[in-house]
Amino acid sequence: MTKHLHSHSAVPGPWSASRRDLLKLMALAGAGLTLGFGAGGLPRARAAGGRIVWGTNADYAKEAMLAPFTRATGIEVGTEFFSDPSELITKLKAGGAGVEVMTDGSYHAQITFDEGVLQPIDLTKIPNWPALIPQFQTAGGLAFGGRPYGVPYAWGTDSVVYNYEALKTEIDSIGALFDPKYKGQIAMPGGLFESVVATALYLGIEKPFAMGEKELAEVTRVLIAQKPLVRTYWNDIGELKNLMATGEVTLCWGWKMLLDLNKDGMDIRWAHPKEGELAWYDAAFLTREAKGEAVTAGHEFLNYLIGDTYGALMGSEIGYQTTSTAAIAKMAPDLVRSLGLADPAAFLKRAVWWTAPASPAAYQAAWDKVLNA
Repeated sequence: MTKHLHSHSAVPGPWSASRRDLLKLMALAGAGLTLGFGAGGLPRARAAGGRIVWGTNADYAKEAMLAPFTRATGIEVGTEFFSDPSELITKLKAGGAGVEVMTDGSYHAQITFDEGVLQPIDLTKIPNWPALIPQFQTAGGLAFGGRPYGVPYAWGTDSVVYNYEALKTEIDSIGALFDPKYKGQIAMPGGLFESVVATALYLGIEKPFAMGEKELAEVTRVLIAQKPLVRTYWNDIGELKNLMATGEVTLCWGWKMLLDLNKDGMDIRWAHPKEGELAWYDAAFLTREAKGEAVTAGHEFLNYLIGDTYGALMGSEIGYQTTSTAAIAKMAPDLVRSLGLADPAAFLKRAVWWTAPASPAAYQAAWDKVLNA
């Protein structure tokens, strides 16, 4: 999960203060609904009432963002917080967790699916699906075995970020991070194998999350050769932001919140490298605990998340990017520009979706070699 954009120091998305802690999870305990939806994702008529419990982080569950759903449906939205995916998955596998819908990220959904705690969704019950930014309709990690499981509603990309005033040049390649002329000015991420994946993008490796032994060896070699150029391997986005603000770092692989420095008069720019950007999303999934009317309620809530209401409020309340074109159309032009939503295709046209590594242990071993070199 994931930030970014969002606050994330370990996983894409806003789970606690960390984006790459790996996992943001949400839950919905159902009350029955049988209503149709209007264009904004809200039911056309009021339901008899009920209660939904959503396991999430405080950012996604702001009262102002959920209140329209409650007003339209009579469904009260309660919240439950989970700090680690293993906690929720263990409860779901044991049964009786009281969780009908969970939100996981592109970077972890395959792991959750493999644990057998999810069930497929019916896209005919998600009428707002066509309003998704097109790239999200076919993004990796949403379907398994040819069946749809997830509805993505928040997203971002990671890329090269640089201080144009200091460098006096436009950056359009990840290769800048490996250029000796920037020695001592470069910062690379220390968490979740992101430096490994960014390097794989640089090298043109087709499947950066499914690298074999030879590909990982090549990535490791290149990262070790890069080490003398690197000012620091950062683990906290606040730390990196400070390094950029003071000029100690002028070039990095980073997250969108670094662009906040422009409010202080700096000229911090976001590169769209020819090799691609690392894209992530948070999506809502039905768990196997959803039964009967809870399945209907879950579908209606998922549909709400990608209508014109929730996404617009998410942008204005917490500054996260929505996947919904309907929500973007409802936003003020200044907000659309500040969130980078005027042209999502610029970020996503070369997007490589952040998914769980096929062999996490092998990726960790490669990264350990770099750190210990």
